[in-house]
Amino acid sequence: MPLFEFACRNCGARFERILPPSPAVPACPTCGSAAVTRLLSPFAATGREGSGGGCACGGACACGGR
Repeated sequence: MPLFEFACRNCGARFERILPPSPAVPACPTCGSAAVTRLLSPFAATGREGSGGGCACGGACACGGR
């Protein structure tokens, strides 16, 4: 299941939850408010084990090791 990041519009707390990809939004764990917004979060992807990832430059990219 994906990890989602949320922000409470009531108290400003930020928190994460592992949830199914559905429109349901959890209540704020700090104040209990339902006024919560799902945030856009960056994600990490890994390459094949031992390849060093996708760039900078440990793996399959077009930067040529620069």
